[in-house]
Amino acid sequence: MQKILFLKCLIILVSGTCIAQHCEVAKTLAGHSEFVLGIDESPDGNYLISGSEDDSFIIWDKDDNMIFQKKAHKRSVNDVKFSPDSQQFLTAGSDQTFSIWNTDGSKVKDVKADDIYVKTITYSHDGKYILSGGGDNTARLWSKEGELIREFTGHECTIYQASFSPDDKLIVLGSCDGSFSLWKTSGERIFKKEHHESGVSSASFSPDGKYILTASFDKTAALWDLDGSLITEYNGHSGEINQAEFSKDGDYILTACEDAIARLWKLDGTLLKSFGDADNVDYLAGTFSNDGKYIITSSRYNNIIYWKLDSELK
Repeated sequence: MQKILFLKCLIILVSGTCIAQHCEVAKTLAGHSEFVLGIDESPDGNYLISGSEDDSFIIWDKDDNMIFQKKAHKRSVNDVKFSPDSQQFLTAGSDQTFSIWNTDGSKVKDVKADDIYVKTITYSHDGKYILSGGGDNTARLWSKEGELIREFTGHECTIYQASFSPDDKLIVLGSCDGSFSLWKTSGERIFKKEHHESGVSSASFSPDGKYILTASFDKTAALWDLDGSLITEYNGHSGEINQAEFSKDGDYILTACEDAIARLWKLDGTLLKSFGDADNVDYLAGTFSNDGKYIITSSRYNNIIYWKLDSELK
């Protein structure tokens, strides 16, 4: 039986009071030889996929067994995403391509999707479309079969994240040019917003579609209305933020940072909890589990860690 570890997290400042927190590690998955860059759970809860700088992805079953590991791209696997029906998944590579796979590990298709590298990949919520973005500063909309539909241009640096709104009518893009942009899926740009003092590493919608969350290499994250009005800023990281997302119910925000710490926030900017050991890492991935019981992060040891969430936060 796996030993339960209790790791002391950072002493954090919440509403002017210092609170020493303890974060409970539920389990750890090991298999990659370099940093884990992307993590995703299948919607049916049966699988987890991880993508890594070691050029491979691993599929894990719900009992934490490694089903298979495959070299997916000639260079690193930067992002991974399951289809809404859990029958397929996507991998994004630094070899200019993304790949479509069946869940049994058979490859459906390689798609040349960028002139430099593919940084972000996702499915629309209805499963009909794929959205990619990468190093040639362009996002692209594809059919689920990998046929190009249209391009979204106007940024001056890598597209770090491209996301659909819950109704798939809008797209948000985050770029290392320091801006994010909101588009209609049909191709019309609504606005382009500059706020962060460095590149925007993450951009996504809240589950109800009312808000946009951005995060940046400037060590901050921000919550926005759909008209581009700033609502809240999230400050406290000591390194570049790599990823940020809403919880499945939309009540909380998770940020994952190169200070090796993932942080859980209320929407109003209150810091609730920190997960990890303070250190410097090249990249930290982080996401909520589908059942809301865990925070899932990568680690400086190339592992995947499940952190238990307090019952009052579930």
